[in-house]
Parts: sequence; structure tokens; C-alpha cells
Amino acid sequence: MMKHMNYQRLYDRMVPFYAPAMRLLPMWLRYAQQVLPWLDRRQAVLEIGPGPGVLHERLARSHAFTAGLDLSLGMLRHARRRLLHQALSARFVQANAIQLPFADGTFDGIVLTFVSSAIPDGATALHEMQRVLCPNGVLVLVDACVPENGDLIAQGLGRLWTLFGDVLRDEAALIRAAGFTVVERKEFGAFHSIRLTVARKM
Repeated sequence: MMKHMNYQRLYDRMVPFYAPAMRLLPMWLRYAQQVLPWLDRRQAVLEIGPGPGVLHERLARSHAFTAGLDLSLGMLRHARRRLLHQALSARFVQANAIQLPFADGTFDGIVLTFVSSAIPDGATALHEMQRVLCPNGVLVLVDACVPENGDLIAQGLGRLWTLFGDVLRDEAALIRAAGFTVVERKEFGAFHSIRLTVARKM
């Protein structure tokens, strides 16, 4: 499993290639956009792991306040430049998801797309997300999964994810243990290898 410092170095080195690679994989953005219908346009939204800011640009166009948190300073710089080029603003912070540098109840929504599986201590991270969410705030995750239908190709894809240090798990149990109520959970995409999980802080 990758340590945080290795993760940081890896993604700093990938900055020149990451956004172009995403443009070559349009299904990635279609999968990530599954989070958007769950977010009220008036909300303050935190994106954990914004990478080069492709999805964050869309969030910043639709919400009064957005923040992006990532371990990779290189990715955050790229995301900041992207938004400035579009005359958009957001707060970008280099930090770890298991110790969020925000006050209690700061955000109405938190979004993670293909990030939660890269956080080894998912339980601690989810408790931190619960802390910084407002009452009735929404948590929306999209990530790779091993689907419940037992698809063999999806299982193979899942093994590839784990080779890169990711932890594929059903987040629902951890989410409930952190004090959330799960309101939506569905598997979709190629071979049903992608999972959307939506929860609310009660």
C-alpha cells in the first residue's frame, strides 16, 4: 500500500499528464459527474482530491463557495491555474483527509471521486468529514468497486486498482459508523465496476 508521501510524489510527477489523460478518457468525467445532482447549487462544497481541477471547475461555477483539499501541491497549483483562467475562485489547501483543516460545520457538501479508495484510514477520514459537514449535509462518493454481481472482469479490474495501493471496500458500513445515514448506493459503468454512495449527516 502506498504511503502518503509516496502518493504525494507520484501525483506531483503526474501533473503534466493527468489532465490530458482525463480528456482521453471521457467516461471518467461522466462517472465523476454522478455527484452533481446531489449537490444544492447554494451549498458550500469541499472536494477532497480535486487533482487538476476538472470537476472542481464545474463545482465552482455552480456553488457560492468551494474548497479543494489534496496531498499533491502540484495538482493544487494546476487546479488553481485552471480556475483562474476561467475567472473562477476557490480555496485550495494542501492537507491530509484524516485531519481536515476546517472548523466544525463548514460545508454543506463533500465530494470524493476516485479518492476514497486511496485513503488507507477511511474510518478516521469519514469522522473528519462528518465533523466539518453541517447538519443535513451531504457526502457523495464515486469510486471503483468490486460489484456485488460477481462480474469476473470487474474483479480483475479491482485487482489492478489494488496493485496501485488502493483499498477497494464497501464504504457504506464505515459511513454509517461515522454517523451518517446512507440514502443512495448504486453500481454502474463498465461491468458495474463503479459505485456511487450518497449519505447525509443527521
